[in-house]
Amino acid sequence: MADIQTIKLGGLEVVINDDLGHMAVFHDGALSWDDLFQVKNEIWGEEIAAIEVYPKMSKLVNARACRHLWRMGEADFVPDLLGDDGSEDTLMSRCVNAWSEAREQG
Repeated sequence: MADIQTIKLGGLEVVINDDLGHMAVFHDGALSWDDLFQVKNEIWGEEIAAIEVYPKMSKLVNARACRHLWRMGEADFVPDLLGDDGSEDTLMSRCVNAWSEAREQG
């Protein structure tokens, strides 16, 4: 059975599923990136990476003001400002190629 808990944090309702590595943050429509980042840090810690996914319109479920974060594992690729090496047509390789080109130009 999934370990799901609901907490109140800074006036926000936060539903956490640690088994899935998912967090839903319900808000009044004015949740900033900085606010969401702070919630992530308080729940999962400052050194844990998380992503927010923007789905295809055909997969959109938007019944309530809510932001979803997915916790990344140590082995997951997370785009960052440092660059990395890769070769396939993946998000990772596109980031690597873009950074490589930027370094060559300047």
